[in-house]
Amino acid sequence: MTRPLKIACAVLVLLMSTGIAMGYNFEFTTVSDVVKRVKKTFSEIETYQANFVIVSDKLGKKVRQRGTIKFKAPEKLLIDFSSPYGQKIISNGSRMWIYIPSMNVVADQDLNSDSASLFSSGTRSGLTRLFSKYHYKFDSSDQPETNKDGEKFYTLFLKQRETRSGYRTIKLWINEKYFISRAEGETSSGKKVTIDFSNIKTGVNLPNGIFKFDIPSKARVIKNPMLSEE
Repeated sequence: MTRPLKIACAVLVLLMSTGIAMGYNFEFTTVSDVVKRVKKTFSEIETYQANFVIVSDKLGKKVRQRGTIKFKAPEKLLIDFSSPYGQKIISNGSRMWIYIPSMNVVADQDLNSDSASLFSSGTRSGLTRLFSKYHYKFDSSDQPETNKDGEKFYTLFLKQRETRSGYRTIKLWINEKYFISRAEGETSSGKKVTIDFSNIKTGVNLPNGIFKFDIPSKARVIKNPMLSEE
């Protein structure tokens, strides 16, 4: 899989660990309770959109990407990059397309196949898979933590149950409304990817048409490039 494609997939995987709810205060003391609350909020999502910034770092070489994410229950997804401009990840629930205009390549992934695995665009199923594949605990004994701006977050540390490709560890920042506003992942090769979400909105109007993708006539199409986790 090419480096841009891996980075694009990283966005999607990290997106699947993004929970949303409104009006909750910190009231849980165990990591299991926090995970249950995040899972519960996923089941209540109808529409969601946010801005994101991704920074990948390997051996000191950093790549920064940014754009917007839009989701419509149960499984429609649009990740639209402003940098690199024109790059997209689109899913209608049964198929996912990753378009990389700089390479004139479209990855066409069947989400109904076994190879889709964690790359399912459905929030509920993606989140369930994430927590089933990782051990998780609080990142520190003092929870919630307070950042320099006075904001409080639960911080969760996730580690793969079995050694496999993908992220060896993931750290999540969960705020008082049970949004995950930041995630950091590290692969076994030492590559680090950080994603920050901002301007998060729910209940927005997202027409179905934005989740459709017409493959450019001259683009090179790669069928089902995502390998099975197994």
